[in-house]
Amino acid sequence: MSAPPSPTLSDSALLDSLDDDPRFDLAAQRERRLEELQKEVRKVQVLQDSEYGRMITYGQEKALIERMSKEKFCLIHFFHPDFQRCRIMDQRLEELAPKYVHTLFLRAGVADVPFLVAKFGIQVLPHVLVFVDGRCADRLIGFEELGDSDKFTSKALEFRLQQSGALPTGPISLSNTLSTAVLGDADLSDREDSEDDRDKAGPRRGKTGIRNGFASGSRDDDEDY
Repeated sequence: MSAPPSPTLSDSALLDSLDDDPRFDLAAQRERRLEELQKEVRKVQVLQDSEYGRMITYGQEKALIERMSKEKFCLIHFFHPDFQRCRIMDQRLEELAPKYVHTLFLRAGVADVPFLVAKFGIQVLPHVLVFVDGRCADRLIGFEELGDSDKFTSKALEFRLQQSGALPTGPISLSNTLSTAVLGDADLSDREDSEDDRDKAGPRRGKTGIRNGFASGSRDDDEDY
């Protein structure tokens, strides 16, 4: 004796059953996704309206120390306004800042922060210190690791800074947030600290003071501060 035929539904009955099933409520899903999108956009806008997404100058040492100690990811560019290479570094960092709004990009004139200059042994400019969880994780001195050229790109600087763990593995920009909210969750996990901590720059022989970071050429190229 053959088995009875399996029950079937007409096309219209099938569509009606789908409409009644909350799992297939596309309108409700779109509404929920839109709400998530709006929340994400608001988060990014709050960040962009504050100190994130751009270079911020700190002229008071105490305020700078208090600010940097509260950040998960923080970069500080120690500069001198008369040094051309400091202006170039500033420009490249300003190009990166809007892409990484969860990293605080700061600058400080060396004359304004003598305690930090002495504490971290800053002798050559430009000098970028990288902090992760309030700890100095890395430093970038002059242009020696950027091809020793004034024409290095923001991409080269971005790649170098990513090695320190100070930048998330993917840019968190407004446009990226929109794409993430529409297409699905993206992997925004923080890059783990490198197991190989870079050696801290030790004291240099010869003349002391802040110098312009012209690689490892003759000492005549260095400028005393």
